[in-house]
Amino acid sequence: MSGLTPASRRLSRRVLLLAAIGLLVAAWSLLKPEHASPPAQTPVFTDWNFNPFAEGEPSEAMQHNADAALALDAARERVMKVWESGSLRGSDLDGDWGHWVVDAAGIKQLQPSLSLRRRFDYLLTALGEVTPQDLRQWMEQEVGVELGSGAAQQVLAVWDRYVTLQQTSFKTQANPNDAATWQPSLAERASVRRQILGEDWATAFYADEEHAFVAFTEQRTGGAAAPVDAKMALLMPASPAIDGEQLLAQRVQQLGAEGAERLRLEEAQWADWERRLAAARVRLREMAAAPELSALQREQAQAAYLAENFFGSELVRVRALLGTDH
Repeated sequence: MSGLTPASRRLSRRVLLLAAIGLLVAAWSLLKPEHASPPAQTPVFTDWNFNPFAEGEPSEAMQHNADAALALDAARERVMKVWESGSLRGSDLDGDWGHWVVDAAGIKQLQPSLSLRRRFDYLLTALGEVTPQDLRQWMEQEVGVELGSGAAQQVLAVWDRYVTLQQTSFKTQANPNDAATWQPSLAERASVRRQILGEDWATAFYADEEHAFVAFTEQRTGGAAAPVDAKMALLMPASPAIDGEQLLAQRVQQLGAEGAERLRLEEAQWADWERRLAAARVRLREMAAAPELSALQREQAQAAYLAENFFGSELVRVRALLGTDH
């Protein structure tokens, strides 16, 4: 190397440096992994609750909850269509979700009331467009939002029993032309109602109707009907004035004076509605059987009768109940 010129020595050093760099690069290439792992990504929350062990797949419980939520949404949509474009369009909910008292533990307790049956009956007029299960799911959401989940379960328990009662077949049928069928028919229904609903709820739902039926049969027979059996006797108050005072006192104690008066007005309105509905049902049947009317005349006469006796939302409701769409 001593014989090299300065320029040659500089070139030799550069060659050695480049060779050393080449060896280092080659060594690094041999030591690094063939495929470098990508940098770790921040977890992303999807529609499912985040679970680092689920690898993006929902658990069975999560899938069940998601399916249940979709089913509730679908049921609600079907029920809402009944008001938007179905038979109950333009009408308002009848009745209410019942009367409530708060017990010593601060928990709402549902009290038997006719107004809850009125709401149930109103909702049941939508059958055919929706199912009882659709209505049940809709009610669970509505009452839950308004009164809480505990209250919703109490309402649904009564609803389930009421639907069971509606699906019950009775052995005896009342024939308007055969007085001998009246008392056995009501006696069977009164008994079954109390078996399914319980005494308190059966009384709240049907007492006025049953008393009215007893009074009707007595009027029709001039008090000369067959002897009243034990079940029918339970429906016939021995002293209406005393019973009325006792009932009022009980309601004032439970609901307060204002609540008792509101319930009395509701029952009076319901009785008036039932009377007009029954009269309309009879009148429409008479029109349907009138041989002198053509099909068009029959429809026009029925529509005119309903328009004269029902107004606003109740006209919509009575058309749904009686199966007319004029």
